[in-house]
Amino acid sequence: MRELRPRHVAVAGLGLTVFEARDPGRAVDDAIARKAPAPYGAVLWDAAVDVAAALAGRDLRGRTVLELGCGCGLCGIVAALRGADVCCTDVDDDVFPAVARAAAEAGVADRVRTARFDLCGADPLPPADIVVLADVLYEPLLAGAAARRTLAALARGSDVVVGDPDRAGRHDFLRLLHEAGIAARFAGRVAWLTPGAESR
Repeated sequence: MRELRPRHVAVAGLGLTVFEARDPGRAVDDAIARKAPAPYGAVLWDAAVDVAAALAGRDLRGRTVLELGCGCGLCGIVAALRGADVCCTDVDDDVFPAVARAAAEAGVADRVRTARFDLCGADPLPPADIVVLADVLYEPLLAGAAARRTLAALARGSDVVVGDPDRAGRHDFLRLLHEAGIAARFAGRVAWLTPGAESR
């Protein structure tokens, strides 16, 4: 388990605390030594803050939110504060103590659960009204997996919110969606896709 440090974050007027790895470099070294997934969730990324702000602007009471590659869990926690029932997932089990601690700090531990889920795996996408992917387009493999999961979510009627600071995989992600007939566009670092409509 990683040693954690608090990080205070302001999101749309909300003052929140998330927990990052105290030593991200060590988290990387440990993951390499164990041949474990890359520890992207050891730190909070800026695109997650932008997605959290997009979620904070909506009334999510009665909705379910699935966060893929949740990392520190900021997006899921903000969704829970706006009334959603949330499942934060990641392939890296070491992020879950940080998510649970941040959810407890925010007073939404009863609305946030965690589960292991591999974005690149073959398991079907768990059901949710809104699917969140914040800062997962690191490279072509992940971008392809994110596009596949986005298309599956849209096909079943879920909204999809994607955050990305223009990483290497964004072009591949957009190309794959375009080839499937989805006209996705980012406004800054966030794309909000709705079934049957262009992204907002």
